[in-house]
Amino acid sequence: MPRIDAPTVAEHREHVQAHLVEAAEVLMRAGEPVTASAVSAAAGIARNSIYRYVESVDDLRALVIGRYLPAWMTAVEAAMDLAATPGDRVCAWVRTNLTEAGAAGHGWLMEAVRSHPTSNLAQTQVEEAHATMRETLGGAWLELLHGDAERAAIAASLTMGILEGGFRQLNAGSPESLVIELAQAAAESLVRGLAPAAG
Repeated sequence: MPRIDAPTVAEHREHVQAHLVEAAEVLMRAGEPVTASAVSAAAGIARNSIYRYVESVDDLRALVIGRYLPAWMTAVEAAMDLAATPGDRVCAWVRTNLTEAGAAGHGWLMEAVRSHPTSNLAQTQVEEAHATMRETLGGAWLELLHGDAERAAIAASLTMGILEGGFRQLNAGSPESLVIELAQAAAESLVRGLAPAAG
């Protein structure tokens, strides 16, 4: 039995798993392959010992992604809840997603998923997050446009374009504050331009 470096076996397991996840994140942020041998070397743990704490390396990727997405979604929802109008919610959605992307480092996080499409758990996490993002944005536009589903769908797609452009700029190294400022201005212009059509 391995030596226990915590008061209980459960705490030891939690500590070692966290150490493995940290090692996996370092590799992912650096764009390095996340393999059992690389993680074990980074964590200082025997390669065959990894599987006492996770079922697969894919699970490590999912655990890393799980460090960021729930808090990200919560931050977006909280910002939208505080917004006074549907238009303000649209703008809050854009601003907060970019703020969270800047904090997490959106590029490495999404690249980690794109480069490992067989990681089903990680892929599911991201797909669910994107679905929630689209749903909250679509709901704000639907309310702003008084239930006009066709216009709301197009407006939401255009807003997603603003966000995706912001993500690309952040990934390219543009100043976060400037990206957020300009994306916010673009979202506000879109809201102003389309809101009158709600009648």
